[in-house]
Amino acid sequence: MIVLSRANMTTAGSKKRISFNKKSLVKRIVDYRYIYLLGLPGLIVLFLFQYMPLSGILMAFQNYNPHLGLTGSEWVGLKHFKVLFADPKFYSMLRNTLTISGLNLLTFPAPIILALMLNEVRRAQFKKFIQTSVYLPHFLSWAIVASLTFFLLSREQGLVNKLAISMGNQPMAYLFSPKWIYPIIIFQQVWRGIGWGSIVYLAAIAGIEPSLYEAATIDGANKLQTILRITLPSIMPTIAVMLILKMGSIISVDFEQVFLMSNALVKSKLEVFEIYIYNNGIASGSTQYSYTTAIGLFKSVVSTTLVLTTNYITTRKGFEGIV
Repeated sequence: MIVLSRANMTTAGSKKRISFNKKSLVKRIVDYRYIYLLGLPGLIVLFLFQYMPLSGILMAFQNYNPHLGLTGSEWVGLKHFKVLFADPKFYSMLRNTLTISGLNLLTFPAPIILALMLNEVRRAQFKKFIQTSVYLPHFLSWAIVASLTFFLLSREQGLVNKLAISMGNQPMAYLFSPKWIYPIIIFQQVWRGIGWGSIVYLAAIAGIEPSLYEAATIDGANKLQTILRITLPSIMPTIAVMLILKMGSIISVDFEQVFLMSNALVKSKLEVFEIYIYNNGIASGSTQYSYTTAIGLFKSVVSTTLVLTTNYITTRKGFEGIV
């Protein structure tokens, strides 16, 4: 009887807590209803343009015909994936994509280093000037970035080659050189994204308890020791989350950047999945909807696998993951 009464009390307590949590949740929603309403347009856009199109995944397993729709098109199973993996271009596209993404992954510490450097700047006006200067490239389109690159590296009119000629050297066709095209692509990505990427780390640094720095100063720690012993360990959870998200894009390359920088001499180095999908699904007037959808689904599966694997590793190391 005592056991039953205790069980009843536990059940009643659980129901009471659930009821209390529901009431507190409803109360919180009511109290902050205007803040939640601000996020409503974003949720609507997310639902309309991210979740509703997911039904199009079925196209990868069909010979899709726009006139018949998803329900009327012929079901072919894994046919398009077999064609994709048998295509000799598949492995060159995979190699090019992983090369560009892998080189870009090596620059992952760049925004962290910039954030650490900006955090040490004490003059407010100078700090604002530097922040504005490094944030600005993020808001430039790839068309402008490509134009600036041509302005700097063009063989005939580029500033770099003009400087080389003035020093008695021969001009180089950097933009048409397979040896130079990858460094140029990576430099563009770093220059455009390093400032914007540092914002997350600056926010994480701002949340560090000031008393930790005060204690380190009292103990006689210098700047480098403070960064290595306090700042970096404190923002390590943020670094782990950003690394997980970065791994999700390892199989993707920015289409607009690669498309604008491509030419006949470097085409073999810049033929990635995005360019292949564009050429076979749009540019040629082709109707290979199912085939190009299969390529997109392959990329999504690989990206999801990488994210989950990286998340598993980081959680095993003691950091908080994203799932």
